[in-house]
Amino acid sequence: MIEYATETGRRMRDMGTDRSGLVGRAAECADLASLVEEAEGGGQALALIEGPAGVGKSALLAAAARYAGGRGLTVLQASCCPLEQTIPFGVVRQLLEPPLDAATPGERASLLAGAADIARPVFEQQNSERGDDDRIDADAPEVPFSQLHGLYLVAVRMAERTPLLLLVDDAHRADLRSRQWLTYLARRLRGSRVSLAVAVRTGESAADDELTAQLAAHPGCRRLWPGPLSPTAAAPCLHTAVGAEPAPEVAELYGRATGGNPYLLRTLADDLARSGVPATGPELPRLTAVTARSLVHHLPVLLSRHSPEVPDVAATVAVLESISSMALLREVTGLDDVAVAGAVTILEQAGLLEPGPPWRLRHPLLREALLARADPARRHELPARAADALQALGGDVTEVAELLLATEPDGQPWRVRVLRAAAQQALDRHDMTHAGACLRRALQEPPAEADRAAILAQLGIAEVHLDPAAAAEHLRTAMDEEPEPARRAQLVAHLAEALTLVGRAEEAIGVLDALADQIPEADRESLYRLWAQGILLLLEETPRLADVWISRGGIGDDLPGDTPGQRLLMAALALKNTLTGQCAHTAVALAERALARCGPPADPVLTGAFGIITLLHADRLDEAAGWYQRVVATALDEQPPPIRSLLLSIRTEVAYRLGDLPAALDYSRQALALATTDQRYPPCAVSQAVRVLLDLGDVSEAARLCQAPFEEPVGRHRRWIPLFAARARLRLTQGHPRAALADLEECGRRAAEGGYDNPALVPWRSEAALIHHHLGDRATAARLAGEELELARAWGSPRTVAASLRALGLLRTGPAAIDALTEAVVLLESIPARIDLAHALTDLGEALHRDGHVKESRARLRQALDLADASGVAPLTERVYRALLATGARPRRKRLSGVSALTSRERRIATLAAEGMTNQQIATTLFITCRTVEFHLTRAFRKLAVNGRGDLAHVLAGVDREQPAGVEG
Repeated sequence: MIEYATETGRRMRDMGTDRSGLVGRAAECADLASLVEEAEGGGQALALIEGPAGVGKSALLAAAARYAGGRGLTVLQASCCPLEQTIPFGVVRQLLEPPLDAATPGERASLLAGAADIARPVFEQQNSERGDDDRIDADAPEVPFSQLHGLYLVAVRMAERTPLLLLVDDAHRADLRSRQWLTYLARRLRGSRVSLAVAVRTGESAADDELTAQLAAHPGCRRLWPGPLSPTAAAPCLHTAVGAEPAPEVAELYGRATGGNPYLLRTLADDLARSGVPATGPELPRLTAVTARSLVHHLPVLLSRHSPEVPDVAATVAVLESISSMALLREVTGLDDVAVAGAVTILEQAGLLEPGPPWRLRHPLLREALLARADPARRHELPARAADALQALGGDVTEVAELLLATEPDGQPWRVRVLRAAAQQALDRHDMTHAGACLRRALQEPPAEADRAAILAQLGIAEVHLDPAAAAEHLRTAMDEEPEPARRAQLVAHLAEALTLVGRAEEAIGVLDALADQIPEADRESLYRLWAQGILLLLEETPRLADVWISRGGIGDDLPGDTPGQRLLMAALALKNTLTGQCAHTAVALAERALARCGPPADPVLTGAFGIITLLHADRLDEAAGWYQRVVATALDEQPPPIRSLLLSIRTEVAYRLGDLPAALDYSRQALALATTDQRYPPCAVSQAVRVLLDLGDVSEAARLCQAPFEEPVGRHRRWIPLFAARARLRLTQGHPRAALADLEECGRRAAEGGYDNPALVPWRSEAALIHHHLGDRATAARLAGEELELARAWGSPRTVAASLRALGLLRTGPAAIDALTEAVVLLESIPARIDLAHALTDLGEALHRDGHVKESRARLRQALDLADASGVAPLTERVYRALLATGARPRRKRLSGVSALTSRERRIATLAAEGMTNQQIATTLFITCRTVEFHLTRAFRKLAVNGRGDLAHVLAGVDREQPAGVEG
């Protein structure tokens, strides 16, 4: 029986590939096939198909009729319409009259014999010449039992020869007498060889709901709710209509634009066939226009098949775009709760509305089609009415403001308050575009004169990076009208930044100086904050001017770091020293004093961030990681997305320099996800992710990620410098040295123009020197390497000097190369920069081998292999392996499985896991992230061929006796 039902479902699915509208209706077809089979055996076979107009109820009944006819059943069908609702037993006559009329006189007499004779007037009444309509009282509330039973007997006797399938479409329009008979029949189907399938439209009336409830109450009733089709159903439907396989994007367009509604999908496919436009990708714009025109015609036709409330609600959603609550929809439409809920349900079931709340039309083309037919006056008044209603209901200010943006000014004070509140929320989440729109609309209302300066100030802050010229104008006006010195001090930094962005940096300094002169001596804290803000904004564009301003005002002299303002100023000074490469020792001293008493909530998180950036580029890696946990990590979630992106970028750099590549990749992706369209933030996150991916050997992903920022106009912010450097490394890896050199030269040009020429940030000279050397220009290579070493020693951090020494060592030969590379290794051994040390050891090992120091070469290369393998730097690991082979060593090719295939880091983590430690405990013990623990454990499980921690103890039982993974001499 199960196999047969499965085969039945398969046959029904095959029937659904034609124009019957049954694409994607396999489950419903299988249910109807089972209904037919049950009727053959005398079972209680009843199906109720429910749904709004257009979902394919009629198509399912037609499929059931074909299937039943193919199995030899007698199929009797009725389709109800409003014209027959006043004719008693109209549906019964449609069903039973045809076989009665076709019967011989003897067969007819047999069907109507005995107790069934009382049903005779139902079939003879309309042809009666005597007009004896009194035999059927249309006004009586109930039909006599005998008459219902007589009609039932007629159906049962018709089924004695062959099973009988009765199909009633649009039963919600059936007359009262026929409804009573259908419910009577449904209770007596068992053993009758009669099956019944009824299709009703949902949400029509209380009487329809009663019919549905009575049929559904019968045991064994199959209730089918055909809903919208899946997007994949559009392709076969279009194929059938146009006679060719549509392009995937075309099928997706029709699937989404129709919401999967079978009626719309079928009619739009027919319109497409008539249009003659090929269903191909290049024709998508024309096809979109064809679809839009078809929806304008067919969507109102579909909605008109429902009660008037349904098109009214659909039009309201179209005008307002989004509805957040039933209460709002009720207030705007003027309908009662029941009508609103019913209309929304129908539109959801029809595939036109996204399930809510909030409720939105599924596709913009659906909205356009409804708006094309909407009354212009109603379109104009609805947003204002909705805004008033939502405000009265206590709705969210952002939602109210969205509605107000579509209204005309009306001079209502509450509108200004809501728009300002929504703008402030947008500013808090760094959505400057929306904040600006709300504030400009608030100015149109217009606001009270007392509020105008504050609104202009908010608008100017929102516009600083979107339209700095307008921001400068608005902020200057706001400052002129602002009487409070403290508020003016808050605005001046934004004004100065806007002026700097439009190339008026000298004017920005004048604005800062003017306000500094106005701050009283007793309010030194405000002066410290002003100085810090001035330094930071000048650093964004022109750090040389920051130096001029600092020296002119004696800023930062003898700061003890007792107050948040002093600590922010010292952190800003430390950052300035770092970006301009002046002196690592001085920068670190400032950063440590700023961080010593720093902590939320008294200090802004940027105080800690700037101090940590300084420590990071001064190679105080462990301290940077520790301070990050103490002063940044706890406040991370409270920051707006751009600041969180910046903070995660700092964490990425810490993890990368410590050799924790999995964590670095994870943090960089988080930072990129939070970066806004503001060009200051995405380049930094992308450059970090590209570097990590190249170290992991994933060149294709690095290329994909690196390409996206360059598809838009390239920004001029300093954070683009490391992105050019990252692309240079990518291009060099891909075998394009000249393209890589062009990117590095762009780094140099930008660094020189901006004054950010610290090789601790981007060592572009040493990397360019190596490419010049490779291309044969040794003089330029030597010059660049020498310049960078001079700058690196002036800054004074070990990693920066080591990078320059590595470049010199690779440019030189013999003892000079060995000396430079040895010094680089010694410097890197003093800090926990594992990947840099692995590179330097590899360079030194290869140089020693070239100079004949084979034994020393092998020792250095073994160290490099262990470090590279432990960090997962796949390309470097392969390079070291080949270098060891060249020395005559017999390095054991890293096994792909077994204990000896584990790196030292993997083995350590696996051992701790085998001892019962959780990922968090392992991370705490080894001072790494949980993400890194998961990464190494996954690799260990794969190499050891185990499924989980439970098998680790057994597999690692002899780990202490295993030779460490690495090389053999």
